[in-house]
Amino acid sequence: MFPSSRILNFSLISLFLSLKLVDSSFHLFDSDNVQSLNFNPIHGFINYTGISNQLLKTLKDNMYAIQQYDAFGKIPSPGFFEIELIFDGNYQECRRISGVKYDTNYCYVVLIPGRNADCSGGNINNIGNQVAFRRAVCMPKSCGSGDTVNLYNQLSGLPLTACATFCSERDVPKDSSFWGFSIFMTVIISIAILATSVDYLRESVCSVTTKSIEKTYSIFRILYACSFWTNASTILNVSPQPDSYIKCLDCIRGLSMAWVLSAHVLNYFLFSDTLMPIKSFASYFADSFFINANFSVDTFFLVSGITVAYSFFRMKPTSKILRSPSTWILFYVHRFIRLTPPYMIFIGFYTVYSLYIQGPLAASLFNFTVLQVEACKASWWRNLIYINNFDDGENPCYGPSWYLAVDTQLYLIAPILLIGLSWKPIFGIVLSIIGCAGSILTVYILYLKFDLPADSFHSDASGKFNFYIYQKPWIRCPPYLIGILVGYYLAKNPGTSKLQLYRKVFFMGISFVLPFCFLIANKGYDEGKHQLEKSYVKASYYNFSRFFWATSVGYIIVACHRGWAGPIGNFMNHPIWQPLGRSSYSAYIVHLMIVYYFLNVGAKPLHFVSTWQVYVYYILPATILTFTFAFFWSCLFELPIMKLEKYLLEVLRIKKIRSEPAPAEVPAWKEHHIHI
Repeated sequence: MFPSSRILNFSLISLFLSLKLVDSSFHLFDSDNVQSLNFNPIHGFINYTGISNQLLKTLKDNMYAIQQYDAFGKIPSPGFFEIELIFDGNYQECRRISGVKYDTNYCYVVLIPGRNADCSGGNINNIGNQVAFRRAVCMPKSCGSGDTVNLYNQLSGLPLTACATFCSERDVPKDSSFWGFSIFMTVIISIAILATSVDYLRESVCSVTTKSIEKTYSIFRILYACSFWTNASTILNVSPQPDSYIKCLDCIRGLSMAWVLSAHVLNYFLFSDTLMPIKSFASYFADSFFINANFSVDTFFLVSGITVAYSFFRMKPTSKILRSPSTWILFYVHRFIRLTPPYMIFIGFYTVYSLYIQGPLAASLFNFTVLQVEACKASWWRNLIYINNFDDGENPCYGPSWYLAVDTQLYLIAPILLIGLSWKPIFGIVLSIIGCAGSILTVYILYLKFDLPADSFHSDASGKFNFYIYQKPWIRCPPYLIGILVGYYLAKNPGTSKLQLYRKVFFMGISFVLPFCFLIANKGYDEGKHQLEKSYVKASYYNFSRFFWATSVGYIIVACHRGWAGPIGNFMNHPIWQPLGRSSYSAYIVHLMIVYYFLNVGAKPLHFVSTWQVYVYYILPATILTFTFAFFWSCLFELPIMKLEKYLLEVLRIKKIRSEPAPAEVPAWKEHHIHI
């Protein structure tokens, strides 16, 4: 039993705090009318209880401490049976009291069940593989991570061991890389503003055409390549394309990019504050669409193969061009120049500026960007030469960049098939079949050796699925090889043709039903209701789902281009998809950082309710933000590089023509534009 005096004092303090909140609310709506009432609940309470001014002064002087503790996460918190993983506090309250007595910082303490539990040496990657709770604490900013951990373990009486602390505000030093890259960005933006101003004045005031002024002054062609005015109109142009253009690819690129983004947004919700809603995530039918978003990557590989082969064979290369070393040197140089500048500039952008994306969400996600930025600083050269997919995968430099590495590696072997198809089509087809068969066999061997999961939805703490399967070119090559064959067919069979109605319906039906079946075939496995005990069963699903997915999408592209798809073709061939298709490469590059920024706008960790809630509140606005940022990124870096490369090649071609009296043949790679 507590003494009655202590109970009374506690009650008075509690009531005082309640009235203090009421008093604060009156200040929010302060007006002359309210002041004329001459009513103050605090003063009334003091007169009634007779609390001394000394006690009130003590309470007011220490109110910051009460508010600081109130900002802590409470254990247990509401929703106990939802299995709370994050015991959240009040981020805004912690910020509000910062500076009253000292600066405060809102942090999350990582807690492992058990007293004196094993923290795995503080390795965050190992902690993530355990059942780790996170509790919000509002601590003095001067306290380091080790200080907070030691204090928590000494003062807490709960059967939990603090292992690490991650704070919402971190001091990021502005080193030479920050200032150097910031100056570079300032120069680029200044050039773009200058070019845009000159371009606008030329068109609106002087009424001078671009071609006439470029013929007179070559420097203006270089300047106009950086014009936001012209580049924006290029991206947003929706005029009909010629029949030789594969129009449906813009639709496929745009939708696939949105699909990738939605999957990456949902990946963040795997770190939601409650466990049970996430455990039931796969039980909903529509969720299979997001769980199997890895098929969108296979679609990208398919489209990349189609683009390579179609642009090559549409130029009708002669044997002289095929035998010329310069053809293949420029084939690779074009690829490198086309993709690398916007990609590597963004790697620099991410390395320098992503550390400034801070907040409760970043802290609840263990501030993982710090590790990725450190990886970028240490191994950026791997991204530059496109071998970053051979890292151990634990802390990659910007996660999505693995795709560009694999796509480039497949591009390196593309000439083998292109030459084979040019020499004898059957030879190229046989090579493609051998490549697909070798990939399928390799998957079976790896699954039998390591017993890997059937898809990427299932956790793989060892990281072997990503390292051996997901990010390797010899595993991802079947869709790319199928794409090369599809591109060859479309180049050799231009224009539309007639096909019997029943065949159109049958083949289009198969092409839609088959991928749909693979989307839902592993639903029971993802729900945990059915366990695939045999490794060869899981390997078979992984192998043939991707193969038939690529085959089905490849036929849909053929049907749309050749006029066999009916209203579906009209929809996918519509010019409205062109801006999305043109900006899809930049969108893929920037999307993960934009998503991370958008999710950190809030003041709390993520809370999963349903897929529909995530789609409406997070995926849709994140998609709009991503394509908007990609539009500006493409105008600043992607299109200027394309135009400058084209101008350089024209200059070299003119010099070659002047030095050789015979007409120069057009290289097969001239019109080759790679989009993701």
